[in-house]
Amino acid sequence: MGPAPLDPSEDPAYELLGLLGEELASGEIDNRLVAAEGLAPAQLVIPLVADSGEIAVINLCFLPEHDLPAVLQYIVALEYDVQPGAVETTARFLHMVNSGLPLTGFELGESVSAVVFRYLQAVSVQPLVTEVVLWPLSMIFHAVTRFSPLIAQACAGAPMEELVSGYGLAMAELYRS
Repeated sequence: MGPAPLDPSEDPAYELLGLLGEELASGEIDNRLVAAEGLAPAQLVIPLVADSGEIAVINLCFLPEHDLPAVLQYIVALEYDVQPGAVETTARFLHMVNSGLPLTGFELGESVSAVVFRYLQAVSVQPLVTEVVLWPLSMIFHAVTRFSPLIAQACAGAPMEELVSGYGLAMAELYRS
């Protein structure tokens, strides 16, 4: 049997994430607070909604056992199956995308053939400043919504030349706007 469930009222991470969630909601950023369960810590779940609709969610949590300083983990699991023959090209493409981002985080888990965006950030919690969290949220939103269609193509086996071309078009569009 696993550890006893933590009462949310006794979980400082749950309380801090709840306060952060309230501030985000006041700025019209949709989110949902989830209590710790088993080995999963309390999390703030934030939908990533592109013009085409919701494509993923950011799971934001404090890493357990890290409190001096506290460490926030932002993680976005992309729902793309990496085809066995596409692992190398997908890894190369993720590296290329990461090299142009202000904060990196696209990762390929070969053992589970999954792509995630993960970012870790040491923060002060006395107080937890919302603006310190908003900047990574904004960068992650733009990285995932802008590049996830190309990452889906990479996972499906698109050739590197096609991905590089698509990346160039995406970057050109970024600089136009």
